[in-house]
Amino acid sequence: METRMLLFSVLLWTAGHCKVKDLSGKQFTFPSDPSGVNEPHVILHVNTVSIPTMTVCLRFFSQLKRTQGLFSLATRDHSNALLLMKDGQGSYKVHSGSDSYFFLNLPTHELDWNSICWTWDSGTGLTQVWLNGLRTSQKLMGLNYVVSGNLSIIIGQEQDEFRGGYNLNDSFEGDITDLHMWDHIVSACDIRSYMNQGSFDPGNLLDWNNLSYRVSGNVFIQDSDFQEPIC
Repeated sequence: METRMLLFSVLLWTAGHCKVKDLSGKQFTFPSDPSGVNEPHVILHVNTVSIPTMTVCLRFFSQLKRTQGLFSLATRDHSNALLLMKDGQGSYKVHSGSDSYFFLNLPTHELDWNSICWTWDSGTGLTQVWLNGLRTSQKLMGLNYVVSGNLSIIIGQEQDEFRGGYNLNDSFEGDITDLHMWDHIVSACDIRSYMNQGSFDPGNLLDWNNLSYRVSGNVFIQDSDFQEPIC
């Protein structure tokens, strides 16, 4: 009964604030906001209360040389239930509950788009990052941890608490497009196809072509200038 009421509350809260839209060919633009007064971010809604395994992919463009949150999923138990961050040296930090890992010095473009995917499986604890068609070795993190409960997904900020606790020094500046999230580990073939803008099955948790979202602060929806790479 409590689980049904929790899911109903999540859906009710989202229905009043989020809209569903096909964002094909569009991008979220996060311009420089030195004051950070309105804490620009985008809230994403996912219709589930449990994520034991996942893949998330997105494309981003940024020239900012400091730590930035790319994808932040918080629960009431963990502000970093699932977190993907980039630092100024092209290293990426991933969180799963209380565990974290740094993937160091990955080949990140500063004057072009970057395509990144992150996979994590609680059953094995294996996690991996793909960047611009290349992959890291697999690491162990978050074994048997299951993301569950009321979920808060944010892009453009890192959540230091559930639906809040934003820090200007972790905010994202640039463009984000083609965000997808799955409740399973996407195959290497499909990830490479995503990287090369080929065909792939869209995310069944978050689908850029059918995205439920709410914009807060100075975030703009623009035509994307991401171009298909020459292979």
